[in-house]
Amino acid sequence: MKARSRFAIITTTIAALSLSALASAEMKSAGGGGLEFKLPGGTAGLTIEGKSDQLTASEAGGKIIVVAKLDCGETSCLKTGIDKRDEHLWKHMESGKYKTATLTVDKGSLTLPADNKESEGDASGELDFHGVKKTVKFHYNAKRTGSDYHIHGTTSINLGDFKIEQPSFAGVHTGMTAEVKVKFKLRD
Repeated sequence: MKARSRFAIITTTIAALSLSALASAEMKSAGGGGLEFKLPGGTAGLTIEGKSDQLTASEAGGKIIVVAKLDCGETSCLKTGIDKRDEHLWKHMESGKYKTATLTVDKGSLTLPADNKESEGDASGELDFHGVKKTVKFHYNAKRTGSDYHIHGTTSINLGDFKIEQPSFAGVHTGMTAEVKVKFKLRD
């Protein structure tokens, strides 16, 4: 076999392997993750709101995995703006024991847009929160810029479904349904 023929076979094989590796590459976190929550419906109209920037997302095995860190060492990663409330939240949610909340979604259930396009839809995934795994529904918006997907999602979570008792302090209670918004960026 001539040297040119061998070279052509080798370069064609390398190119094919490179393309298949690119096609199977999984998306990675590109930063910018965060969440906001609101717990309305409490005694005398009490509503607790908070946020966190401790959220990451990635892809593994055809699944999008979104992880919210809950334990920031003796306090909650969910910040309400009141240190004592953050401490109570950390204890109430047992964040020292259940350090994360993880949502796992089949990538195929999402409509991911082409470059410079947007999409939105409703989907569901498995939420592992407070030691309980449960399917939750959510609404999402996705925008693609180059190789980045900017994702925003919203859902409502009944705390009782995850074996979390109604938060209360000094006889004042919150509601039991948390409204949650998340955002993150994945890079293809």
